[in-house]
Amino acid sequence: MEKLIAYLKAERGRLTKLADRIGVNPSAISQWKSVPVGHLAEVEDFTGIPREELLPGAFRPARETAA
Repeated sequence: MEKLIAYLKAERGRLTKLADRIGVNPSAISQWKSVPVGHLAEVEDFTGIPREELLPGAFRPARETAA
């Protein structure tokens, strides 16, 4: 979430543009503790931040299998 916050603060108006793009109020985004899964692809597309970095807990490495 830190990368998204930094991205949104880096340029004036980004929060509003993202909110318009995904159909929510800017205040809703400001209240996110993490990016909702339903908006993950849109946020990734808008920001260029990979989904693995936007929501790291959902994308952990696959378990290794014993041979």
